[in-house]
Amino acid sequence: MLEFERTGHVRTRKLLPGAATSALSKEVDRLYTERESEALRQKVRVLLGDDRLARAEHKSAASPHVLRRILREELPEGAVPFMQLFNLWRTSPMVHELWRSPALAGTAASLLGVERVRLYQDSYFLKRPGDGPTHWHSDLSMAPLDTNSFVTCWLPLHDVAAPDDGGSSLVFASGSHRDVALNFWHGDPRRPVDASTRGYPLRDGGALRAGDATWHHGWVLHSAAPNMGDVPRRAVAVSFYADGASRLQGALRSQHDEDAESCVAWLGDVRPGRAARHRWLPLVWPPDATGGGSARGSVGSCAEASTRARRSVGGAGGRGGRGGAGDGKRGRGGGARGRRRAWGKVEP
Repeated sequence: MLEFERTGHVRTRKLLPGAATSALSKEVDRLYTERESEALRQKVRVLLGDDRLARAEHKSAASPHVLRRILREELPEGAVPFMQLFNLWRTSPMVHELWRSPALAGTAASLLGVERVRLYQDSYFLKRPGDGPTHWHSDLSMAPLDTNSFVTCWLPLHDVAAPDDGGSSLVFASGSHRDVALNFWHGDPRRPVDASTRGYPLRDGGALRAGDATWHHGWVLHSAAPNMGDVPRRAVAVSFYADGASRLQGALRSQHDEDAESCVAWLGDVRPGRAARHRWLPLVWPPDATGGGSARGSVGSCAEASTRARRSVGGAGGRGGRGGAGDGKRGRGGGARGRRRAWGKVEP
């Protein structure tokens, strides 16, 4: 918790047991096979624009074959950093149960130092052989939430070598979640930032085994190397935020739209400035508020120490990052109400 407070990121060994990781890997593969066209559409939109996607859909209903050809022929080699699929939990009860377990949701609550946590999104990242680098960015710059209490768990589905050994796990700009001046350092928020030139200590999670995970604060700048190997790098990122956070108001900062597909299902139902509570933003912690106590038996043992620490320490983590920081793409950092408590009536 102290490491997360100071640097904005931390590694947890053996977060999930082998059986849970294996089951998750198989379920993710199944879901990606069924929904690959969603990932391809998102990548065409982000890298080539809405107009190009609209033309593809008009001419051929944007079949996976057509979308793959567009990405291959119209972009230079290495321009695609990964394929991404959002919100596996919405169509998989097994994934939903895992995200609201003590190992995931309980640890998120501990790191943020809060009692009640909601699930923002999950994302499957498939970095294929030859896919390029993941550029420096911060997750909160892509989320329409007015908060600093936001954390992401990055969970590889297989062993991943350290970046120095050719792996493509995440690299973090330590302390960037605390840097309120970040936006002024790199000027135009629409242009990528090279965090390696900004004086941050750069750290990575090292070599990770299946079941290990890294956690990072929503404002921490992070990146990943290209996949120079001959097998895909497969990982899931799960993001949580403190219950009571409100939907972002447009005057506070602009939002990068790379993850627009993730929030479209609830954005129209939650007015700006109102608490971000919706059935697509489920309350996942504490267990007695979610009905998720049954998950404790399968993966709870690896997070019990974290839960006890939260109760005894009383919230050491998650206070860094007041004021926020941008992602170096398009989103601006800015004002947040990160520690505001609003434990009123909670929607299921």
